[in-house]
Order: sequence, then structure tokens, then C-alpha cells
Amino acid sequence: MPQTVNALRNPTFADGRARPRSWTFHGTGKSVRWRRGVADSSTPTAGLTVSCESPGASAFWSQEAVCKPGSFYRIEAVVTCKVVAGGQQNGFVLLVEPTKNGQPVGEKRISPALHRADRPVTVRATYEAPADVRRLNVSVGLSHAAGQLAIHEVRMIQVLEPDEMSHSLAIPEPPYTVTPPRVVRSVSICSRVANRPIQRLLGEYFGEQRTRHVQPSKLGPGSLTTDALFLPDPSPPSSIRSLAGLIKLARDRLVVISLPAFARLAGGHLRLRRIEQDDDPIFAKVVYANSATRGFALRDVFAYAWEGPTPGSYVQNQFWKTSVFNAFCRQHGFETMLASMCDREATSDRPICLFKSTPGGGLFVLDIEPAEADGSTIGEPVLAMHLLLAILGQPLVHLGQYAVPVRAEADFRSSLREMAARFEHFVVHNEDVPADQIASQLVTIGREDQSLGLPLRPKPVIMVRSGLTTGDVASVYSALVWIKQLVRMEPFVCPYVTELASRFRLAWIPAVAPWEAPDGFCRSGSPSSESFEVDLEDAQVAALIDVVSVPTNLARVVLPQLNGRYARYETWLNQLGVVFPPGFYFAPTVPDGADFTDRTRFTWQRIKPRITVAADSEAFMSDTHRDILAGGGEAIRIEIPGSDADFTAMSIHRTDVGATMLEHVIGLQFGLIAVNRQVTPVQLNGFPPVASGKALIVNQHDSMLQAGTSRVG
Repeated sequence: MPQTVNALRNPTFADGRARPRSWTFHGTGKSVRWRRGVADSSTPTAGLTVSCESPGASAFWSQEAVCKPGSFYRIEAVVTCKVVAGGQQNGFVLLVEPTKNGQPVGEKRISPALHRADRPVTVRATYEAPADVRRLNVSVGLSHAAGQLAIHEVRMIQVLEPDEMSHSLAIPEPPYTVTPPRVVRSVSICSRVANRPIQRLLGEYFGEQRTRHVQPSKLGPGSLTTDALFLPDPSPPSSIRSLAGLIKLARDRLVVISLPAFARLAGGHLRLRRIEQDDDPIFAKVVYANSATRGFALRDVFAYAWEGPTPGSYVQNQFWKTSVFNAFCRQHGFETMLASMCDREATSDRPICLFKSTPGGGLFVLDIEPAEADGSTIGEPVLAMHLLLAILGQPLVHLGQYAVPVRAEADFRSSLREMAARFEHFVVHNEDVPADQIASQLVTIGREDQSLGLPLRPKPVIMVRSGLTTGDVASVYSALVWIKQLVRMEPFVCPYVTELASRFRLAWIPAVAPWEAPDGFCRSGSPSSESFEVDLEDAQVAALIDVVSVPTNLARVVLPQLNGRYARYETWLNQLGVVFPPGFYFAPTVPDGADFTDRTRFTWQRIKPRITVAADSEAFMSDTHRDILAGGGEAIRIEIPGSDADFTAMSIHRTDVGATMLEHVIGLQFGLIAVNRQVTPVQLNGFPPVASGKALIVNQHDSMLQAGTSRVG
């Protein structure tokens, strides 16, 4: 990478005789050593190997770099490691700290720790330099860990403000109402390269028996027995001689063809170019909503590119948007589904994905390399793979929605106020007070004198709190996704909101602790100890539900103690999670119960969260919890699994899990509430079948609930 792009000098540690030039070493603890070079490097002097023998040892290489005040930087380190550390916060970490005159002057940001990575992994984060700072100290190394670390390269690259964007106010149509052109059960990959990553990924998802590789020279009618065909090479197979032949091929199947191959079949009507950016990432913007964009809102922007020939750079193919292109699309019935978002206007808003519907399938023009890329700790390939599976008609999304956290809490609160202006029953309290002058915002469903149009009677309150820790954005956006379901308009009105609002007043505190966008770093705050009080006319609190995210792959509902309530939750939540589950996702993750520090345990797999119920009195020791429990209310904690590093990439999945858990837990306050968001009816034994889009609503006095037993059907 050109030195003018990387603000760090000597990024591979190769320069310097006695020790790497421009870097400073700090080591504490027993037997802390370092040497030049890493085991798998082709250059003997490139990179560094650091070893520590004591679990309490630390060893860091640091460099102070010049930065532009208020600018954004992509800061990353390529490493391998095998260490034992004291806790999830220790191990290999990347640290960034603003400095003046060589002294730290602001908050230190730290990446989530790694304990093991057998192959080089890029630990990546985005940092916004403070407005009054001109230097940043970047450190990489081991914190309180024993073992060995190899540092291959460190980069600090100035970027524009990241283009990633989500529309948190948008409430897209429920995914089950959007019919895909074809639900794929088997796929073929026609490529000159056998065993491409996409074949391995689709084989893991569909099964090896349903995933075939076909050499382009052998593509013919006898080989087309699958529901979908991928043509990812830059040239089409010789058997496909024209655009008409390609469209005919897609009449009764889904076909995904690369942009270069499609351009070759377009008879010279389409001009194609490949762009490469050494600094800014490259993104895709949703400009046409259909079944393939389930989980996204219109105009959402997400990462869609792959690594270029220069380490750390990105490339993307684009069509020139010309009058000839527009005429071609009109003539042949193609819609632009995704457009580019780059660092210059000349390369932005250019078509990168086209779609044409056919009688028995569809034709998608899309490069699949972003799904095949290795990615970094922020998980870039996840959304690309989500898009491909949605194209293939897979039932991925139930409640989840793509979310990019805003950078300032005032911006989030302003968006809530805008939502209140759109939806009558979404009420933001203290709306006449400037958003940045309120300690904690309060949202209720319905005003003081009504609740969703119903006359207000004294009703107990269900209070939901999220953002209890600075930087816990997963909990905030999960709660927001659930809250938005309550104010859906016709024809997709929430099927249980009237019954729930007739019994309870619903309230939400979005962010108890100060706001922070993770940007690939760990959350910097500890859980808030503030005892929060809100005035809801002295209403009784029936339940205080805290939503949090945790760095362990385990979805839990935590209660204060083992009692009858615990048994009720354990009985019903397990069954609801099977019959009315969150969406099924496919992404790299660790086994159930594991943390996210060991990259060797990450595998692409179907994620089907199993909800567990636990008792932990230590989680409910605040004055707020004690007061509610003493008043006869319930205190509940919902734990959403996930790393801080990759929330945006995994946001559709995590908000789906969090919102579904919240819906089921709140339903247990009423009796039993669950919505069927699948396309076919489902049934919980002992209760009537529930049609798609409808809700199971059972009063708390129902005999089945009183008995506390049922079987899943």
C-alpha cells in the first residue's frame, strides 16, 4: 500500500537494524520477547513475532501518527496468535488513543480481544479523530496474555465518513408477505475454477448433495437439473451465445451471472469498468426493493466489494449509467437493484446489480466475490452472503432489520422524534425539550390520556430498557425493531397490539447509559449504575425488562431466582422458540456457549438460536430492581449474543433474535403471545393453528397456561 495512504510508517516492521524503525516497544511481565519476521511470511524481515510466558504479561508496539482533526481513519492489524489470557477483554488487542505533546488526552479505544487465529486475520475498526487532536497513538500487542503473537502489518488509512447507512425509521413490509420468484433447494456453480469458496459456502448451507460444480465446457440441458445456476466467471460458457439464450436459461430457474459475463452477452450496449480504492471501502445502496432485499430498507447502504491487488484496497465492477444502458434495461425488462457508493460522485450511483423476473425464476446480474472474501473482524462478507441467500428465496428474516448505529445520541433521539411525527401512537416524552438536554429519553405507546386509541384506565406498566452500557447498540436497535412492530399501519397492523395495550402501558427507555457507536471497537463503558426514575403517574410496574448484548454465543433470559415464574418461562420460551422462532441465518460464528475470542472456532453455519433460561440474583441488585421486585413486579434480563466488532454486519440477525425474545417475554406478561412470521401455518399443541402473519394470543388465565405443560407440534 502506498505510504501516502497508510499514515503509519514502516507498517510491516521491516525497516530498521536493531529494532523496527518508527515503533516503540513496551513490555511488562515474565519472559517477554520479540523477534523480526513471522513464520509464514515470504519476506524474512517482515512482521514481528511477540511471545510472553506469563499470563499477566503485556507487550505492545506503539507508534504516534499525524491525523487530521475530525477526520475518520480505518485502523487495522493483520495478525495470527495463540495465547491464553485472563478473561475475554485480554489477549491480542489494537489500541487507539489521542495525544498532545506525547501525552494521552482522550478516551482510549480498544478492539475486542483475540486469543487464537491460525490464519492471518484483519482486526479492523473505524476511528473518528477528536476535533482538537492532531496525533493518534496506535498500539498493537498482547494484554495480560501468555503465548505467541505474529503481527504481519498495521495500517492507519484516512477515509471519508463511512457511507454505511440504515434507515431506522423505515418499517418495510413483513418479509413473509414478499414472495420470492423461486425457493431454491439445489444449486449449480458453473465455473472454470473448481471448489470456489461459493461452492463450499452453498454446500454448507444446502448440503453437498444439493450443490454441484459444472465445468463451462459441459454446461448443457442435461446438466441443468438444479433450481439455481451461478455463472461467476468473467466470461459466459460457450453454450450461452446470446442474451436471448441467457434469458431462456432463466425461464424456469434462478440464474446469477457476473457483470463482466453479462456485459459480453449484451451486444456492446453495456460499458463496464472496475474501480479500485486504496482508502475508502466501497458500498452498495438498495435502490429497488424486492424479495432479495428482505432485511434492508430502501436506500440502505452496506459494504459490497472485495480486496484488490493492493493489500487493504477494495475493488468493484460497475456499469456505466448512460442513455444506452437505460434503453437496454427498458427493452429487456431489467431493474437496477443495487447501485454503487464510493468516494467520488463519478463512481457512485452506478448500477452493480440488475434483476429481471421470468415466468419460473429470475435473472440477477451480480458479482459474488464479496461473499467469497475472507473479510475482517467486522464481518464484511456476512451481508453479501445474506443477499445471495435472499436472492435464492431462502426464508431468512422474520423481524430483523439492517442497522448502522448513528454516531451521536442526539441524532438517535432526533430520529425518534421524527418517528413520533409519523406515527400517532409512538409518543416521545419531553418532545419540546432539545434532544441533547435530556438525560434519558422516554418513549411510550400511546399518550397519557389514551393507549392506541383506547381510553386510559389505570394499567400496570411494562418498562423496557436498552443501552444500559455505553456502546451496547445491539440492545437499542433490537428494542427499536420490536417497538416499531406495535405502530405498523394498515395493511400490516400488529396482530396483538390492541390486546396487549388493553392490559398494559408500554414504555421504553432507549439508552440508559451514554451513547457510543462501536465502529469495530469494544464498548468503552461499564454497565450504568444509575437508578433511573420516570414519572408515569405513579403507575405500578408489572415488569422491568432489561435488554443487553453479551460477548458469548448464548441467548438467555435471566430471572432473579428459581421459582414458579422461572418454571413458567423455561416451559414456554423453549417451545415458542421452536414454533415461533426468529429468522434462520447463515453466517460465521462460534459454537453455542463459546465466546468470540477464538477465530479458529468460527465456521459458516446456519444459526438457530436456542433460548435458555437462567437464574442470577446478582443481575438484579440495583435499587430500581429491588423496588420493582418489592412492589410485586417482575425483573427480567434478555441477553442477545454477539461481538461488539461486527454488529452492523450481523445486525439483521441480532435484531431479529433480540426483538423476538422481547416479544415472547412480554407476551408472557399477558399470558402467551407469539406471531407466525413464516409463510405456512404453525401450531403449538393444544392450541389452534396460527396462519402466516397472525398471532397466538392466550390469556394468562387459560387452563393450558395454568397447567404449565404442553408439547410442541
